Amino acid sequence: MTNLGEVLITFGWSGIVVGILMGGLMGMYAFKGPFRAPKGHENYTDLNRRMLRLAHIAFIMLPLISMLYGMSINDLQVPYIYKYYAAICMMVLSVGIPVLLIASCFYLPFKYAQVIPFSCGMFALVVMAAGRVSAL
Repeated sequence: MTNLGEVLITFGWSGIVVGILMGGLMGMYAFKGPFRAPKGHENYTDLNRRMLRLAHIAFIMLPLISMLYGMSINDLQVPYIYKYYAAICMMVLSVGIPVLLIASCFYLPFKYAQVIPFSCGMFALVVMAAGRVSAL
């Protein structure tokens, strides 16, 4: 059996690195940076630019939530198979939402696919909540 908590914590740190790098790249054109903003990102209030900023924050915060999840998952009083799939779902959530936000900047209908990582995240959170409640 894999130590799911350690996997989620390692995964979380990796995701945070991606989020910080993404912010650095966005800073190269934001606020009159050294490069020109991509098409559709020129104005601060452009939808594409807002979704990209949201993806940047999601690439930091969702892996951070995965790390917190990883600190508790091994102590849950639920079958290992639920914990295993919940850990996978947290990773799908942490990558899926920001990647689909970025994809939506280029082709807006990708936003509808976010239901998949969202559903995965909800499953993982229900497993965590049920496991914590049953431990009371």
